[in-house]
Amino acid sequence: MELLRLVVDEVWGGDVAHILGDELTMRRWAWRLVPPAVALVVGLGASGCSIGADAADDAADDSADGRWAVRSADDQDLTPPGERKPSPVMTGQTLTGENLELSSLRGRIVVVNFWASWCPPCQAETPALVMLAGRYPQVAFVGVNEKESATVAQGFVRHNEVAYPNIIDRDGTLAARWPGVPGLPTTFVLDARGRIATRVVGGVTAESLGGLLDRLAVER
Repeated sequence: MELLRLVVDEVWGGDVAHILGDELTMRRWAWRLVPPAVALVVGLGASGCSIGADAADDAADDSADGRWAVRSADDQDLTPPGERKPSPVMTGQTLTGENLELSSLRGRIVVVNFWASWCPPCQAETPALVMLAGRYPQVAFVGVNEKESATVAQGFVRHNEVAYPNIIDRDGTLAARWPGVPGLPTTFVLDARGRIATRVVGGVTAESLGGLLDRLAVER
């Protein structure tokens, strides 16, 4: 946070940093105020955005004690079916006011994407998610907005023409139940039995996620 404030101070002056104030607002505006090369040095545009130390610590504790054995899809691997763990129970109200229970999607492959509107990698991957949701109607896509208001999330969804349901995780409790959400975006792919087949930390692409969905569909 201090490094980010120093960069904004240097590029745009102390008045801007003073007006922006808190970290969340600084992050939301830094990409509009700071030249791209400088922003990369700060690290805002890396593979993911921080969602807070508590969630990261919880995820690390879960992995360390063996409660969750989830393979990251950095190398596009799927966890072997016999090693997959069931997804957590997740229920929430969508942005359209409906209740969504993850268990109701059992029988379908499910993509669960944790995101926030201020996160640049989340912004970058959204068109691919929207395209894939249209290309794979048999796959259920669910977005989980982290720690933002419904108004902010609705604006992002509307601007990006996101048709699949999104729920609000206002205090981060939903993310804390999942195995390893160290930052945003983080995407989980569930098999038709509701088990976690893989996890992608950082932004997805149409090619990478589409390949995973194709391979998972062959299992059924």
